[in-house]
Amino acid sequence: MERNSISAANFCIRAVASAVRRACELGEQATEVVATREAGYRDWDPEVIRIDRELENLYVQALQETGWRITLLSEELQRVELPGKGEPIYAVCDPFDGSALYRRKIKAFWFTALAIYDFQGNSISAAVGDIVSRRIEFATPEGAFVASLGNTEHRQPLRPNKTKSLKDAYLASYLMKPHFIYPTVERYKPLFSAVKFVLPNGGPCGFADVASGRCDVYFAVQQPMIEVFAGLPIALAAGCIVTDFDGNSVKFEPDINKRFSVVCSCTEELHRQVLKMLG
Repeated sequence: MERNSISAANFCIRAVASAVRRACELGEQATEVVATREAGYRDWDPEVIRIDRELENLYVQALQETGWRITLLSEELQRVELPGKGEPIYAVCDPFDGSALYRRKIKAFWFTALAIYDFQGNSISAAVGDIVSRRIEFATPEGAFVASLGNTEHRQPLRPNKTKSLKDAYLASYLMKPHFIYPTVERYKPLFSAVKFVLPNGGPCGFADVASGRCDVYFAVQQPMIEVFAGLPIALAAGCIVTDFDGNSVKFEPDINKRFSVVCSCTEELHRQVLKMLG
């Protein structure tokens, strides 16, 4: 398959759409534990369930079929070299986000994501699939868009909100598991107290939440590399502002074990207020 930015973006969209379809087809056995992660990697969530493995295998197969030379960075496999032709690229994959809720059949915050970067760390494309709503949000060279699973060719632009004040802002941040909730809320209580509403979710979909206008700020505290770079390009393509807590641009680093603290905001004015609150 010839590779350019357009073909890479179309590949991302198709691959994520296939993963969403596969997730919708899986039955009761999808929650079966099929492996345990290595000690030291995601110690708070050591079990790999079948849906994690199935969707990751689907992405690996799709990437191999392109014939591109790819370094895959993924949640379960961690780092895999896929031989091929052409300039090497990175694929960043979060096969399934939402395992804890999925195990209890709580239909909320189930996502799958894939992004492609060149070997200099520049984003080429990214897509996040919402398995519950069957919606794909993605970045292309033309901008950021959303499409339904049934018709990915019918695309609507993603439009962030124009919120400029913290008191009017909806903020997303991952807070569901107790070891995240307590230290995060205690440390950043002034910020959480200043906003209008807090959505306790994050990962790749946090960036799509801001890009789409569902939220105004995504506040990511020490999030894994995979969960940041699988979704970040969508926010940038939509015109959102993304920096670290000191206001620096967030640079791609292919270190599966590294964690990042970033802020994604819908407007410059709102972003400055968040950074001031952090300072």
